[in-house]
Amino acid sequence: MNDVCKYCGLPISTNFYYCPTCGKKLIQPPLSTSLGKQIKLYAISFFLPPFGLWPSIKYILDNNEKAKIIGLVGVVLTIVSLAITISLVASMLNNPLISGGNQLQTLQDLGY
Repeated sequence: MNDVCKYCGLPISTNFYYCPTCGKKLIQPPLSTSLGKQIKLYAISFFLPPFGLWPSIKYILDNNEKAKIIGLVGVVLTIVSLAITISLVASMLNNPLISGGNQLQTLQDLGY
């Protein structure tokens, strides 16, 4: 039941994430699967797609099944956001009003 801290040598419980005496991390605490953390991860994944990948991968690599699902949703949102962004940029580049093609035609009509 009781163990000793590998840093300070004082007794601790085996399920402690941190030593209550010296404060050192003993084992990796589980990732939070609270609704607030999910919303934050999903928002970052969708609105700032590259920045959502690393936290999503951390959730996928966790042992908790709920965390894995949260991570997969984050990766999917990142991919969807990137696809939308690429599609919008491509459509803007193909639009002659935005790309300047219409201005060139107007200058040719004026004789320049």
